[in-house]
Amino acid sequence: MGSVLLVAAAGALTGVAFAGRVSVHLGSHRAAIACTASACAFLDVVGLTGSLFGLLVGLFGFGASSGVLDVAMNANGVSVEKLYGRPIMSSLHGMFSLGGVSFAAVGWAVLRLEVSMPIHFVGATLGFLLVLVCVAKKMLPSFVDASAVTSAFAMPDPRIWAIGCIGFCAFLCEGAMGDWSAVYLRNVEHLSASAATYGYFAFTLSMTLTRFAGDKILGRWGPALTLRVCGLLTALGMGTALWIGTPQLAVVGFASVGLGMATVAPVAFGLGGKVGGRNPDQAIASVATVSYTAFLLGPAAIGFLASATSLRAALAVIVVLSIGISLLAGVASREAHVEV
Repeated sequence: MGSVLLVAAAGALTGVAFAGRVSVHLGSHRAAIACTASACAFLDVVGLTGSLFGLLVGLFGFGASSGVLDVAMNANGVSVEKLYGRPIMSSLHGMFSLGGVSFAAVGWAVLRLEVSMPIHFVGATLGFLLVLVCVAKKMLPSFVDASAVTSAFAMPDPRIWAIGCIGFCAFLCEGAMGDWSAVYLRNVEHLSASAATYGYFAFTLSMTLTRFAGDKILGRWGPALTLRVCGLLTALGMGTALWIGTPQLAVVGFASVGLGMATVAPVAFGLGGKVGGRNPDQAIASVATVSYTAFLLGPAAIGFLASATSLRAALAVIVVLSIGISLLAGVASREAHVEV
């Protein structure tokens, strides 16, 4: 499973490597619309294919489309935030998390009702495309200075290495929840297949609620203090859950990851957009390039580490990385030359 997930992550990293240039030349709004449609197409390939090759192609294409989409969405969000006049990035990421909560519930219902995989995937795709049609014309047209882009690849700028490292830690923690929380509850805590979805649901629900409150938190505490508190909160909750090792505490621990990591990605992308100045798309792509490396390495690394030790021990990586976020908070602020 870790090796298969590696293909999707490799696609995502490839996508973000080109995302800055794509977003600059198409505009972040057009890039987001096009890549949403592309991701839907590849999602159906994943659900309908009957071969390993088709699965790998679908996962790589879905990852690449999602990588460009993530950068384009955040770049457009930075542009909207500038016009709005106050922090809104956390709320925008809250809508992202709301999708996770909604489809965690859908996944639970699909398992309970024993809906076939083709119907599940095609139905999801049609729903996504309907939403896309409704929102496409409402997006803010956004264009940046294409002359500032000198490379087809968005490699990290030295000023934002620390910001990218914070994003790396956050993305690996989030990815671990998406890929391994249900596996942990199913294989380690021996819950049923439907009950095993509770962990991911708790993670996404706590992340969603926190993100909608995150803009007020950021406005009051500032990015640096917010990152420190969030990192320590995640380490405490997840560490306690893994140490005691009960299904109930595992779900609470997964919820603490959602609570702690909720504002980390919005802060990282927001700082990246400020560093980018007149060309935030390229700077956000640089942060995303470093961050998405966690999606490339994280799922496989946790899987291989679990094989060598145990899944409980492997998930302790989340505790270490969340502490790292707290330690990097001040460094990232100084590197980015932004007021915190």
